[in-house]
Amino acid sequence: MPDIELRPPTPADAPELGRICFDAFKDVSESHGFESDFTSVEMAQNIVAGMVRDETVYGTAALVDGQLAGSNFVFKSDDAAGVGPVSVDPSRQGLGLGRRVMEDVLRYSSDSGFEMVRLVQDGFNMVSMSLYASLGFDTKAPLGLIRLNGDANPDDRIRYLTPGEAGAADDLCRAIYRISRKNELANRTALGMPALGIFRGGTLRGYLSPGLIGHGVAQSEGDMLALIREAGRLSSGGASVICPLTEGGLFRGALADGHRLVKIMNLMTLGPYEEPDGVWIPSVGF
Repeated sequence: MPDIELRPPTPADAPELGRICFDAFKDVSESHGFESDFTSVEMAQNIVAGMVRDETVYGTAALVDGQLAGSNFVFKSDDAAGVGPVSVDPSRQGLGLGRRVMEDVLRYSSDSGFEMVRLVQDGFNMVSMSLYASLGFDTKAPLGLIRLNGDANPDDRIRYLTPGEAGAADDLCRAIYRISRKNELANRTALGMPALGIFRGGTLRGYLSPGLIGHGVAQSEGDMLALIREAGRLSSGGASVICPLTEGGLFRGALADGHRLVKIMNLMTLGPYEEPDGVWIPSVGF
């Protein structure tokens, strides 16, 4: 039997763990006819390196006979812990490494006092769905990964949020999402990725932090659709958002605006969960 070890990843591990993450996502995505979320090895390596350095992220690395073979991470900056990405080297499949690294981050989350643990799973991946369900996760909402259309006119109601507006954004998030994500927003702002806000009469009506690791909330579908259009314009159509398919009007509006559905995903939760009350956009974590 191979010798399996779990330990915290180090910065020196990031290039190899990033390579494994890229290969793992590419392998499972392409085997089902989909593009990987990671467009290059370098992209995956940079993301893994960032998570290893981030004190608000706990990571675990799996080694087989002393060689790196997979990893998992859990974001722990706010009320809910968000798990992922989970990756195992395709050449090391079948050893139970996915379960081992999932059990490790769930143990850490429990020991750290997190009652709410969440993740987003690719709908085509039957193996991961079965693993997460067996670990106690429940499916709460089908999601659609939407590639944004960049063809839109500037919207003068929308601008980037300032640090001084973090409190208003958090109030809106708590009212709609039922949890706080203020530290997550602050971390993205510190990295030069502030959220877009839509205002009416000087009042914040919604915000959107675009991308797979972003999220958003709004008081109306029209407000969120305007935010999504502006995110697409600013990225020249190079950005994506995740749309809850339970928000039928929002999804139909996004399609009508020329945004394109890429794949189906699932929001899965462990522990307490209160359904959002309003218009919401999840991240790849939850």
